[in-house]
Amino acid sequence: MFSVRLALRYRALKAGEHLLPLPADLPGQRVWDLALSKRPLEVYEASGNALARFALEEGEVLEVRFSLRPEPLAHDPPWREALLREPPEAWPGILAHRGHRVERALGFLLSGRPHTWFLVDDLPLDPVLFQALKEDPAHLLPLGVAPRPRVYLGGHEGKRLLLMRAPWPGEEVPMWEGLRSLDPDPLPPARALALGALGLSALGLPTGPWPYLPYLLLLALRQGKALKDLFPTAPLRALEAPLFHAFALSVTLDPRPELGLGFLALFFWNRLRPSSGVPPESPEGA
Repeated sequence: MFSVRLALRYRALKAGEHLLPLPADLPGQRVWDLALSKRPLEVYEASGNALARFALEEGEVLEVRFSLRPEPLAHDPPWREALLREPPEAWPGILAHRGHRVERALGFLLSGRPHTWFLVDDLPLDPVLFQALKEDPAHLLPLGVAPRPRVYLGGHEGKRLLLMRAPWPGEEVPMWEGLRSLDPDPLPPARALALGALGLSALGLPTGPWPYLPYLLLLALRQGKALKDLFPTAPLRALEAPLFHAFALSVTLDPRPELGLGFLALFFWNRLRPSSGVPPESPEGA
């Protein structure tokens, strides 16, 4: 699996001692080269979490940098099929009522978005992403993955960072405010160049396809496999991106309005009927 350099950031809203979880080796992730911007008062382990206590002034910013190698997790727990007959929001309560140990898992998706899921007897359970992927199968394309919803009943896609496990139900716990990559990302400048060229072409100043092609190549490298995996389960949703880029390239060469209209029609159809491209899942769908 790939490895990435990441940084977690925290700004103290008030002066005093602040307790924060530290990234650590856990199932689904390996962490090394961890460096803190400030020396902690103490570091210790509690309830399976690596914790550090800091003395911070109001407004002071704390950062931890580290290398992460995430790995997908996939299990087939005995409670998986029973949950499919119940609404996702009820899953933690149902499993706790049946005697399973249910905990909250607090962390981030590698897009930088904070995310919360559950650990059931140490196995991941993510009702939020299960439901999101049922409604929009392309929900995780920006992460470069298009997993089936069942992956989240006992596993995950491997593009996340688990920071802390906490009792469920329970009170809010202090967490890092943001996650960002320390590795340079060529996609944003390539996107800006491509859209700029597209705008100039639309205004009648032909640029040719060359400014757009680097962006298209980077997208193919990052999302190509996920898009291919998406076609069998949601072909109408998977067709959106190729249709848009075909229209964009035509604007830089020989404008084809029918491609743009086709993209808009497919775009609105997929969102008015979000489940239209998702066939019923078979038991072996994971």
